[in-house]
Amino acid sequence: MDRLVLILLGITVFVGGLTYVLWRILPRVKSVKYFPTALCLLGGLYSIYLAKTVQSGAGFEDLANIILSMMFLTGFVSGLVTGLILDLLPRFRS
Repeated sequence: MDRLVLILLGITVFVGGLTYVLWRILPRVKSVKYFPTALCLLGGLYSIYLAKTVQSGAGFEDLANIILSMMFLTGFVSGLVTGLILDLLPRFRS
């Protein structure tokens, strides 16, 4: 359980950092910082779809897909929160 929490924290830091770096590199393009967020959402939804449609007798593949979707959706939430904070940050500075 401790490893899973560390992995989820690592994913949170990675996606949040990637969102911040994209915001710093391309400050004029507002939607580019949400690109990792969209990819994580698509990956999470696809993993949930795979977990629902796995054939019976496939072992623990459905559980692995649920854990993978949890990881992707953690990246989605962290990227979305980071993007929203970066959008609202200039309003509070002035």
